[in-house]
Amino acid sequence: MTQEERFRSYIASFNAQDWDALVRHYSPDVHLVIGNGTQMIGHDAIVTFYKKVNEQTRRIIQVRNVFTDGKRLVAELESEFVALIDAPDFTSGPLKKGDRIHINSFALYEYVGDLYTNIRAAVFRREFLPVSEAS
Repeated sequence: MTQEERFRSYIASFNAQDWDALVRHYSPDVHLVIGNGTQMIGHDAIVTFYKKVNEQTRRIIQVRNVFTDGKRLVAELESEFVALIDAPDFTSGPLKKGDRIHINSFALYEYVGDLYTNIRAAVFRREFLPVSEAS
């Protein structure tokens, strides 16, 4: 399996909320910094964080581009979050049920073998659609 194929499998696991499959892509002490600056260390911290995100929203990630050099992988990602409940404490800002957020981001994945060891993401476009406009 190529690194791009492995990455697309990782994103499919993420979209399916298949946490057991997802953690198989991480080193035990993986370090993740997401677009708002939140940092997590270890796959357990990542899963705990995203389980909460997925209790509040439905997130779908689409891979737009992937580049790899054998040590690092860079991806352009497009995500849509749809609020399932009112989420006043949502990581990207307060949401009401039905609100949508569209995010485009770049993410840098460093890996050793088949395991991601360090991930950093930066948002370059964020669009908020309140429920009144999202319908």
